[in-house]
Amino acid sequence: MKYFSGFEWAVPRSFCDAVSLCKFEEGDLLYDNKHSYEKEWAEARKLVNYTIQVRYPSRVAGGVEKTSKSVFETNWNSEVRIELYKEHKKLQAGQIRTTQGRLYTALWRGDLSVLDASSPNPKPPSTVMSVTSKLGEAEEKAHEISNGSPVFYMARDYSNSVSTTKHRVINEYLFKHSDDPIVLTPGEAGLKDHISIAPSVEIVFFRRKDGSDADFSEIVKKAVYVPTKGAKKCMFNINKHGRVTCSKR
Repeated sequence: MKYFSGFEWAVPRSFCDAVSLCKFEEGDLLYDNKHSYEKEWAEARKLVNYTIQVRYPSRVAGGVEKTSKSVFETNWNSEVRIELYKEHKKLQAGQIRTTQGRLYTALWRGDLSVLDASSPNPKPPSTVMSVTSKLGEAEEKAHEISNGSPVFYMARDYSNSVSTTKHRVINEYLFKHSDDPIVLTPGEAGLKDHISIAPSVEIVFFRRKDGSDADFSEIVKKAVYVPTKGAKKCMFNINKHGRVTCSKR
């Protein structure tokens, strides 16, 4: 089972819709450690520390809402009702009424006190789109990884279908031209305000394996650029997708 790397709680990637929309729904069951998901229940139940059971809102039948910053932020401030357990013992009478943003933050930071609805609602995290615009801050790490070869690096969010698809297509195009991708957290990559970046975001580095100075961005362009019909000018901008660091400073 795979998990989002930035959450203190063990949040499986199967919760990608809930993470992407900031909308946990009735029936969602969250554990604070991986053993609870991976081991046989007879053994796992002995290892369970905290558990969160979502009771409201009701699960919506049908398709998933379209992901967008506005949908995420609207859901961030919406109500969610949960039950909190420690070693299978319920810690409160009835249900805890809080916000989706507080629940998201509790899973992210590992701090259950943030669930208290009387405390200020935490701010939403920076999105993968916002991080893409700040990738220049990871240039030092890209040079470190380079070892004399060009490097393309991009932000990826496994909870975001658009981001995941873009990464998959780029990975397929670069497969023959690069070493195995190096995946780092925003903090490991050197981004300055990494503590405010969504815990589902990672930075992926592709190093050209033959050491060629050929323009790496042209390969990326083939993967992601679809020219507008009848366009007289190429509008491709590598910085909308990632960054390329040349072999020399």
